[in-house]
Amino acid sequence: MNKFILEPTDENLELLKKFKGSEVYWHTADFFQFDLSLKDSLSVIFDAYMDALMESEEDDEDEAIRKIGFSIGRMLVKAARKMGISSQDYRDQFNNYVTVIWTPICIWRKDESGKMRYSLMSNL
Repeated sequence: MNKFILEPTDENLELLKKFKGSEVYWHTADFFQFDLSLKDSLSVIFDAYMDALMESEEDDEDEAIRKIGFSIGRMLVKAARKMGISSQDYRDQFNNYVTVIWTPICIWRKDESGKMRYSLMSNL
């Protein structure tokens, strides 16, 4: 469980909602949080991931991602140790950082059972 994700309670949704015309949306960063003091460190690892992915000679994209994942995993562990936090906490914050970069818009909806579901979007 990622402890850096803010629960979409009715209060949080009301407090953080935004409007664009008649559209209601939320900023992904409000719910998928990361420690801003880690931003530079997270950015370096994200850039390394993207560079490795673009430079990969692997024909099978899934295989390339798997191989790169091991290298990035080592980078995450080293960075976590340097920052003095657990590897899992650092990884969760890295995942949130990437989510915020790629999909800054979040749409929350209640499903038929009353459970909150979200869709992430790059724009409205």
